[in-house]
Amino acid sequence: MRILHISDTHVGSEAHFNEPSLVTIIEEIMNGDFDVVIHTGDVTQTGMLSEYEKARDLFSGLKTPVIFMPGNHDARAGGLELFEKYIGPPNGIREIGDALIIYVNSAFEDGNEGRVGMVKFNMIKDALNEYSDKRVKVLAMHHHIIPVPLSGRERNILLNAGDILDLVIKGDVDLVLSGHRHYPNLYRIENTVFINAGTVSGTKTRYGDVNSMNIIEVGEDGQRIVTRRIGRRDEIASLPRKDKRVYSYFGKRVFRVVHMSNTFISDTNAFLEVQFKNAMAKICELSPDIIVHCGGIVREGIPLYYDKAFELFSECEIPIVFSPAGRDINYLGYHLFQTYFGPFEQEFSNGEILFLGLYSPQYDSLSGSIGAFERRNLEERLNKAKERTKVVFLHHNVLPVPHSREKGLLEDSGDVLKTLVDSGVDLVLTGTSSHANAAMVNDAIVVNANSLSSPYQRSLFGNSFNLIDIYEGAIAISEVNSLWGNRRLLGIWDRRRAPAPFDRSS
Repeated sequence: MRILHISDTHVGSEAHFNEPSLVTIIEEIMNGDFDVVIHTGDVTQTGMLSEYEKARDLFSGLKTPVIFMPGNHDARAGGLELFEKYIGPPNGIREIGDALIIYVNSAFEDGNEGRVGMVKFNMIKDALNEYSDKRVKVLAMHHHIIPVPLSGRERNILLNAGDILDLVIKGDVDLVLSGHRHYPNLYRIENTVFINAGTVSGTKTRYGDVNSMNIIEVGEDGQRIVTRRIGRRDEIASLPRKDKRVYSYFGKRVFRVVHMSNTFISDTNAFLEVQFKNAMAKICELSPDIIVHCGGIVREGIPLYYDKAFELFSECEIPIVFSPAGRDINYLGYHLFQTYFGPFEQEFSNGEILFLGLYSPQYDSLSGSIGAFERRNLEERLNKAKERTKVVFLHHNVLPVPHSREKGLLEDSGDVLKTLVDSGVDLVLTGTSSHANAAMVNDAIVVNANSLSSPYQRSLFGNSFNLIDIYEGAIAISEVNSLWGNRRLLGIWDRRRAPAPFDRSS
């Protein structure tokens, strides 16, 4: 199957719309052998009638099937009604050969954020069940699910991105296509490839980029994705279609990690002391080599709570590294954290495995950011590291978390995730949103921890911590209930490195 993926045409005035660029792409479509063209939104600049009329005329000569869905710009000025009249249905299911294409409208009137409501969520879920025998499954929408690098401050990701991410991974979706950020990007998360398109004809490009499109070829054994920038060399990625994991022997276990977050230690009912003490007793039985606490140590940064936290953690003889959350540094916490638990960015190494802490919180705020200067420092530290296994830990998440409105992402999560993945990090440990989750992004396993001992958690499994066992040949991650000690498997991943997915050719 051969797909042309375009996005963000922004048909409108010359200030926003590069018409010659779109005409060039349309000519390529006419001369190319594509099974379908998928346009992931922002067909128009302002959602005005004249723009929809022009967009319809520009695409009217194509004989190749074209699937459109609205973007946030199309939803302005009552544009969603015009979209349906001049372009087509904003949501739908198409069968093309042995492929299923589900497309949904993630935009809403006069807003920039994206959301997929429960009706559309269930439409996606039901379609994946009904058409489970299809060889290729594609989901397309305007707003991105995964943070995009080189696209500025992260603020317009889907509000329920974590639930969509969880659904497409479990639903065995091959491709997720999106636009919105005007910068092309590609990640493989588990067996699903997430492809973001740049703007095909908008004048607002980022970081000196140019207009572009994606050409996607899906074969029996692999996918080939070409990002074609106008006037520049193609960027090509070749990826296997499915990764079937069958493990009979992991080799020797070389390291054990306990990963926790959001203990919320205090004298209030926000701290469940029984859960905390039971969990710590179980952790001692498991004999990990290190405990990684990804923030939310105390309910608020006041001396009473830090005194209690220090007393409780002092009873544990296992090495612990901490990374602060915003609540850990509010009030006097900025000073108390360093007094009781050490520097904001902590480090551990045994010569074979390296743990690097990142400081992500902002004072008196729930938002987080790393910043360009620290990202460059992180990249240098990771590239110089001699250890075979590299782990980075921080409070804020770099991937959306299920069962939460997405607000715990770093403001620069797109750039941070790209830095971590490209620097060969094995594990990324985070601690927001109080829901355990793990997924492999290219070759990096990103793991989020639930709350260890607070009622403010989002899992029917209850309060928990993660147990990460690193073997010679695999990494196994389980979630362990704080109160009872029962566990469930989050996943097992091969430690062998796959070849770098990107290769450039002209």
